[in-house]
Amino acid sequence: MHDSTPSAARQQRGKAAIDAAHAGIAREDEGKVSALISDSYGVDNVEALDIHTNYHAERIMSALEKRARENGMGKDAFDAKVQELDVASQAYQVATGQLAEAAAVDIMFRNLYRMESKGGENDRYVNFYG
Repeated sequence: MHDSTPSAARQQRGKAAIDAAHAGIAREDEGKVSALISDSYGVDNVEALDIHTNYHAERIMSALEKRARENGMGKDAFDAKVQELDVASQAYQVATGQLAEAAAVDIMFRNLYRMESKGGENDRYVNFYG
């Protein structure tokens, strides 16, 4: 039987602990996750935010790669183009509650699409917002 008490959650480590800390929180509560990381790992707030940001960067990259693949972008093209994106900045905004993770993925995908299409007439985002 699995113990679901808060002390059991604090005993988890790594990605599982951060996943558990994110369960059911709103975007505005992301800062609380960094505090939980700080307490759980015994690190200062700056390092906790760094851990939290890296967690979101990995999730954003995974979702972005999946979406790119689903839309026909090959791995080599993805790997080349993603180097030009500022994933760390988007992840930081997610970790501090300024941006929802899904929105970060959308922004990054739109930027990938623009690079792939070179901003052509078929870019519905440019046509709509431009």
